[in-house]
Amino acid sequence: MSKEKSDQLAAEPPVVHIPEPTVVSIPEPPVVHIPVQGDDELLRENAPTHWYDSFVRMVNWYPKHISKDERRLLIKVDFVLLSYVCISYFCKALEKSNITNAYVSGMKEDIDFGGNDLSYAKSLYSAGYIVSMCLGTMFVTRDWARLMLPVLEITWGVLSACESAVTNSSQMFALRFLIGFAEGPIFPSVLYIIGSWYNRDERYRRIMAFSVSSSLGGMFSGYLQSAAYGHLQGVGGHTGWQWGFIIDGAVIAIPLGVIGIFIFPGTPQQAKNVWWLKKSDIQLAVDRTIRNGVATPTKLNWSIVKRTLLRWHVHFFATFWVLLNIVALPDGTGFPLWLKSQSPERFSVAQVNNYPTIASAVGVVAQFLIAGFADSYPVYPFLSLCQVLFIISYSSLAAWDIPDGWRWVCFLIVGFDGVNQMLVSGWINDVTKADAEERAFVLGYSDAVSQAINIWTNIVFFPTEDAPKFHLGYIISTVGAILMLFLPILGYFGERWDKKHNYGLGSEVLVERSTGKIEATTSIAPSSALDPSSSLEHEPPAYSATQ
Repeated sequence: MSKEKSDQLAAEPPVVHIPEPTVVSIPEPPVVHIPVQGDDELLRENAPTHWYDSFVRMVNWYPKHISKDERRLLIKVDFVLLSYVCISYFCKALEKSNITNAYVSGMKEDIDFGGNDLSYAKSLYSAGYIVSMCLGTMFVTRDWARLMLPVLEITWGVLSACESAVTNSSQMFALRFLIGFAEGPIFPSVLYIIGSWYNRDERYRRIMAFSVSSSLGGMFSGYLQSAAYGHLQGVGGHTGWQWGFIIDGAVIAIPLGVIGIFIFPGTPQQAKNVWWLKKSDIQLAVDRTIRNGVATPTKLNWSIVKRTLLRWHVHFFATFWVLLNIVALPDGTGFPLWLKSQSPERFSVAQVNNYPTIASAVGVVAQFLIAGFADSYPVYPFLSLCQVLFIISYSSLAAWDIPDGWRWVCFLIVGFDGVNQMLVSGWINDVTKADAEERAFVLGYSDAVSQAINIWTNIVFFPTEDAPKFHLGYIISTVGAILMLFLPILGYFGERWDKKHNYGLGSEVLVERSTGKIEATTSIAPSSALDPSSSLEHEPPAYSATQ
């Protein structure tokens, strides 16, 4: 090679190949820290600044203090989940009132349903309800439980429609038991699911909507039976009262259950494959509820019974729920049977069906007004106010010899039993939120015990043959309201005991991002509630020391 060429090559800089930069994706950390905000702190932070703010909350369900993403999530969940459970429970209340309305609209005579048969039918419904309720409610914490409620809805609809074909009281008794069995897990499971999606300052308005659907069902049952009696009598070979059961079961409930298979989300942890929720929506929902101190489910085993029975919650709320149902016994019974006793001389069949719906309307308005306050303040004073009204109403009805105008007022006050149900349902979700399995157990067990009491209280205190005076029944309901007047005071001290003994998720939790499960928390349960030798694997993570 020539010297000139060699010098030229030496002068040229070497070519250096720089590889393309590699994009490294950093995965989301498998475990994240989420701070927990207590109910007291949340209520203080979002407390009304003016006296009228609680009234504003009745209609403004999406306030400015929550983020845009949370507002969008709440609108979705309200539109699908809340609407679905409200329509479902509307059907249940419709059918529950249908049997009384059918009784006064011709069923009594058509199938020889006399004596105390109506009371027996209601008690058998309660028996079926109890048998399925406790275990069914515990299953709502499992991942597969998203489909449980829609399947029960379909089963319930088929059985309700079958009531239109009964020809004697024995057939009606059997169906009432099976309908109660299919319905048992639905009510407490829905309350558990609502408590899993909504925060403390959002929960009572949603439970109010769910509870109001029951009152509306009671209202429309009268209108439905009245319309069926007037327009469908004899159509298709069926009487008017038979059409009431057909419409409720075959026309409403069965299609609703089929739709639920595709849209019902269950809890945030169960909603992974629901088409109308994005992955980010589900993650936000899980984070929101954990941030509000709501624990995620753990293993289902016998330790649930131990730790639940060693706490005050289940005993207190079971007692409260029993008294609540004793106070509510006259609802759907006293008013229509008093009207029936003066029909057709004073009231027509249509009036006997329609007038009791006014009490349901009073209950709807009362729940709507109180829900905004319950989401802003503690529930104790509102529970006490309701009991004072019941004491006035039932003591007057027990006396019976009162002016008819005042009697109407007393019957309308009975509609306030929906307020009791709304407040106690929300309160259970608040107090037991740190243990998912305990929350499900308390919701189911409390209602089951009250229904067990109802099996014989309906027959003993409100036998149909004592209608319309029900003297003993109204006295017992008055006593129940007096006892309930003082229970909120005990509940207040119980919640203070929980705070003193660190019952809760603590100030921060570690969450497995892929599953939404709580791995560990900063709080440790009191030794009286848990076995000190228990480990994270066997006990709810809400009570495990930070790892």
